[in-house]
Amino acid sequence: MRWLVSLCALVAVAALASSFGARVALADEPVSAVDAAAITIAPDHVPGFDISWPQCPTGAFPPGPVAFGVIGVNNGKPFTSNPCFREQFAWANRVEQTPAVYVNTAFPKPGDPEALHGPYGACVEEDGWCRGYNYGWNLAKDVIQRAELAGVTPSHWWLDVEGGNYWSAEPNDNSQVVRAAVDYFKARGLPVGIYGTPYQWRNIAGSIWQSPGIPIWTAGAQGVDGAARRCDSAYAFAGGTVVMVQYYDWGFDTNFICPGTEAFFRHPVAHPLVSGPRGRSMSYLGAQLSYWHVVPMVSN
Repeated sequence: MRWLVSLCALVAVAALASSFGARVALADEPVSAVDAAAITIAPDHVPGFDISWPQCPTGAFPPGPVAFGVIGVNNGKPFTSNPCFREQFAWANRVEQTPAVYVNTAFPKPGDPEALHGPYGACVEEDGWCRGYNYGWNLAKDVIQRAELAGVTPSHWWLDVEGGNYWSAEPNDNSQVVRAAVDYFKARGLPVGIYGTPYQWRNIAGSIWQSPGIPIWTAGAQGVDGAARRCDSAYAFAGGTVVMVQYYDWGFDTNFICPGTEAFFRHPVAHPLVSGPRGRSMSYLGAQLSYWHVVPMVSN
């Protein structure tokens, strides 16, 4: 995303950062978007949540006020569909104008047709470098088509890179999947970032491929205070900048946006048609709830 250039926009960014108790980083400082130690959490802080196929069996939606939602497009694996995507996106769309989505990634298993043809041409089964790139490219293409079929245009696309899915023993081949997906989104002018942890990223993709400045959604924090402390370059990976941190609360994956990161990714914009408490019940059409508070839990 381009740097904000108008004076009004710069003042707005400074005011937002000030409201969180954070210092705005200068352009010539190292890429650590904010001073994590200086962030303070307002007593009335409202979090965001990410939900997907795991919530489908119960139809559960996070309770209490909700600032924003990130919805999973897939059913846990690439080239699949989250069966609750439309309902969950509608839930998120009640509280913000254009919700973001996340995309499951993996390395192609032997024989996966999506890896055999693509920008790298026809790949032989033994060429993981070639197959990885074709698979990532086609993965990104597929998920955009799924969103279009659902009639939605997400504000941001997050690539979910986790150890739970199938990966090659060769990190460089795995990194080709992510690299290709990033290339596909960028070629179409679509904002993209990566979700994961430094530990999982090193194990899966290694350290050779980097995408300087790419937005990073890092995980593993305990509580909102712990999430704020991870708005730091120590929790980044792939050459990116931490802009959002996931923590666990109320039985849901909960998220904190690092203040002062508007230059790196578009922050959620509240839906102008929604007034009053932004909470949800067990149904995306259900009654609104007026409460939310932090419950310390073990990190996921």
